[in-house]
Amino acid sequence: MTAHSAIGLVPLVAVARERGLDPDPLLRSAGIAPTVVDDPTATVPDERLHAFVTLLLERAGDASLGLRAGRHYSLATFGLLGAVAAVTPSPRDVVRLFVKYQHLTFTFFLLELDEEAEELLLVPAADLGPLHRFYLDRDLSFVFHTARRLWPTSHAELVRELLLDYPEPPEVDAYRSYFGAPLRFAADCAKVRIDFSAEPPPSAINLLGNTDLNRQLASLAAPDSEGDVVQRTRHAVLFSVAARQHLPTIDEIAARIGRSGRTLRRELDARGTSFRDISDEVVATLAQRLLRDESLSVEAIAERLGYAEASSFLRAFRRITGRTVTSLRR
Repeated sequence: MTAHSAIGLVPLVAVARERGLDPDPLLRSAGIAPTVVDDPTATVPDERLHAFVTLLLERAGDASLGLRAGRHYSLATFGLLGAVAAVTPSPRDVVRLFVKYQHLTFTFFLLELDEEAEELLLVPAADLGPLHRFYLDRDLSFVFHTARRLWPTSHAELVRELLLDYPEPPEVDAYRSYFGAPLRFAADCAKVRIDFSAEPPPSAINLLGNTDLNRQLASLAAPDSEGDVVQRTRHAVLFSVAARQHLPTIDEIAARIGRSGRTLRRELDARGTSFRDISDEVVATLAQRLLRDESLSVEAIAERLGYAEASSFLRAFRRITGRTVTSLRR
């Protein structure tokens, strides 16, 4: 069971109060003691956080509540990471910083910056079910809210387009009003397309102070350069399938994480798994989320998952899950 710092719960409690709701009963119903909100050392299991968000959405009766929630997160919410971001000289470097230290954030998405295409990609790390839209809206709202505060005169030129990976909602006007950028729904992958050529000149900062904060952040929370090979393999497969609609080979993934195919196969075997097991788990997770969208045909889903033919996807889905696509859609 994974968990996040209770600090990330504070903005959600603020949203509840803003909507005239008493958060304490909602927290208790979700199995969370209200006192954890005041304990910066506490953690909240993800399942209980999801339960609280579900109740919050139900009581608020607002499917676009994620937009409001994102505005309650600030750089200060992220502690030392936020302090470094506040004195980082350019938008590109701020994005790089959050991608590098995404394990210190509260996101349920994997972040990757495609420098060549100038795109920030957001891929769900797990199937979030009906909460997918809320968490994506929350994260993107935070991105835009922060950009407005850091670069008040140039943030509008930085964002070329915003792509969301769910169907256009009835509240689309609220999205257009809030983001003020071209929007596209039902995209294959959630993305923020950025025009880094519109970056403002580097801000005047204390370079010595910035270097010192970066050093503190690196020593406190720098991710292991090797990390867990199973997790790194899963993340690489997930990005390949979800963001690029390509079913990768073990050699492709091995090259991406700095190994040979033979070495990766041996390391995964030593941890009781295999490349095929990991690939199957990723395909099953993504397929089940896409199959809930009844506007997508089986052929379209197969293409998004990197299969050349729908029949190949149907066979693979049944082999992996033991169920047919038809039975799942029922």
